[in-house]
Amino acid sequence: MINTKTNSSLKIVFLLAILMGFYSCTKRKSFIFEKQNFATDQLLDCKTNDCASLEINLLKVVDDSQISSTINHEIEKVACAVLNTGDNQPQGTMKQAMQEFNSSYQKISTEFPDEIVPYEANIDCTLGFQCKDLISVVMDSYVFTGGAHGYGGVSYINFDPKTGKRISNKALFKSYTEFKKYAEKVFRSKHEILESESINSTGFFFENDAYALPENIGFTDKEVILFYNPYEISSYADGAIEIKLNKEDVASFFAFDIL
Repeated sequence: MINTKTNSSLKIVFLLAILMGFYSCTKRKSFIFEKQNFATDQLLDCKTNDCASLEINLLKVVDDSQISSTINHEIEKVACAVLNTGDNQPQGTMKQAMQEFNSSYQKISTEFPDEIVPYEANIDCTLGFQCKDLISVVMDSYVFTGGAHGYGGVSYINFDPKTGKRISNKALFKSYTEFKKYAEKVFRSKHEILESESINSTGFFFENDAYALPENIGFTDKEVILFYNPYEISSYADGAIEIKLNKEDVASFFAFDIL
């Protein structure tokens, strides 16, 4: 006689295992971030020598997975590029970039000891948004290397949480062109530029007199941020230009679930 009761129990356990596996694959994965601090006093030669002022706070995923390592590397790479003051390729690590930034300051301060004002760099990272399809990190920075003023900017770094790789602006959308058309209408409305007028008619300087999306597109829990840094489409005196879009109004344009 066949024991059907035992087989039924095994079937139930098997079905539960499948359902649990399916749930584990589809549920939201949240990464835990912490702040990692880098400062001037961590440079060995700054205990006795005049150095640049550096205060760097980067987000770092705390676990040891390959995906987390990829995210951390990309965040550090963007910060290294911010500190790059010359035409050389950015340094590979934050400590190397800080050392290069400080060496640049010390070199010029030796040549012009009575004229140079100390270099300064401040970078701070925050988590803008996180869901199962997207992680958006905000990097706010200010760098001074002489001249009339320093330069402050914001970088939005968007990641695919399944791979840890950065998502390019174009890859964010089902149709980059269609979203650009929508954004231009919002931009013109906010800045009171008629459709019949040049996009640069009020003083902006879009290249080739054609509207373009910003280099930085970011996310919060409720909004999509279009962020134009100083000099991108207007003068430094005008500051950054920011357009905030309600996520529910634009979610259909995106290739990822942003809600």
